[in-house]
Amino acid sequence: MLLMVPVAVAFTAADRATEAVPCLALDIEVDQMEGMFFVDAPTLHALVTEEFNLLNRPMASLPLAALHRTISAQNGVASCSLEPTLGGALKVQVTQQRPLARVWLPDTVLYMDELGSSMALSKRYTADVPVLHAPTIEAAQSTLPLLRKLDTAPFWDQLIDQIEIQEDGTIALRPRIGDVLVELGAASQLEQELNGRLERLLTFYTALIQRGDLRQYRKISLQYDGQLVASK
Repeated sequence: MLLMVPVAVAFTAADRATEAVPCLALDIEVDQMEGMFFVDAPTLHALVTEEFNLLNRPMASLPLAALHRTISAQNGVASCSLEPTLGGALKVQVTQQRPLARVWLPDTVLYMDELGSSMALSKRYTADVPVLHAPTIEAAQSTLPLLRKLDTAPFWDQLIDQIEIQEDGTIALRPRIGDVLVELGAASQLEQELNGRLERLLTFYTALIQRGDLRQYRKISLQYDGQLVASK
C-alpha cells in the first residue's frame, strides 16, 4: 500500500501539468480498417479547426465534450477518444463504422453497420456488402444474425448477393449463381436455426456442384424443421 501512494501522486501531478500546457497541435488519427474510407483525418481536422478555436488555449479550457460530440456525429464515425498530452498535442483517435449491408428502403438507401446503426452512403467509398431490401430499418435490423454470419464466413459472403424481407416477414436470399430464391424463414428463428439451415443449404449446393447443375431449381425453402424443399 505504501508503494502505491507515490504513483498516485505522480499521476495527479502529471494531470495538473497537462491541464496547464497550451494546445499547440491537433493530431487526428483514423483507423483505416480493411481499407475503409468513410472518414479521413484531413476532413475531420478541417471541420474541427473551423468550428473550434483550440490552438494556444490551456488544455484545461478546451471544449472536449463539444468536440467529442461534433466528431462522433460525423457519418461513418463509430467512436472517438480525446487525449491531451504534456507535449501540447490534443490526440484524437477515431474508429470507423463497419457496414454489413447496403439497405434499400422504400424512400432511401443507406448502410447498416454491425450494431444495426444506420449510416449514409459515401461519395468517397463503396463497401462490398450484400444488398438488403427491407420495408423498414427495424425489419432490416432483424437480419443482423444472418449479416454477421456472412461477415465471418467467406463461402456465404461470396455466394449471397442479395437479401430480401418478404411481405410475410420471412427472410429470403438470392445467391450470385443461378436464378433461385432461397427462403430462409422468419427472422425470429435465425438466432437458433440459422447454422442448421445454412448447413442443409451447403449440403444441397455441394450435391448440385458435383452433378454440374446449379440452375435447375427456382426456389429452395429451409423454413421447415430439418428439411430442405427445392422446387423447379
